[in-house]
Amino acid sequence: MFSGAVSVKILSESQILAVRSKALWLAEKIGFDRIHAGVLSAIISQTARLLLSQTKSGRIDVLSIRHNKKTGVTFIAFLDELERNEIEKKKNQKLNVIKQTNFVRLTSRHLIDEYKIFPSDNRAKIMQITKWV
Repeated sequence: MFSGAVSVKILSESQILAVRSKALWLAEKIGFDRIHAGVLSAIISQTARLLLSQTKSGRIDVLSIRHNKKTGVTFIAFLDELERNEIEKKKNQKLNVIKQTNFVRLTSRHLIDEYKIFPSDNRAKIMQITKWV
């Protein structure tokens, strides 16, 4: 069984294509069919766009995972802090935008299986999305 991980620092639009294509490659390697791998890579690219719209930079890690007999892909988006003056103006805006993106709706449609936002300080947010094969 194939396992692996990729990590892409998101600084501009050009890295969105890079993380999307790497996620597609990884998902297909571990057994996703082309359609589900494509949906997952599209969700990742939308997350990267959300990241750029709310921060100056961030990082997306895509990992193959196994639990019991299940295999899947999880990706973790690290939204770096805004510039100091932006933090003062928009203290919790990133968290609110992430919540409004409604990945829970995608969970109910079985496009993604798990969605979590991890607690952190007001300067950085961590989001995790998982899809099982």
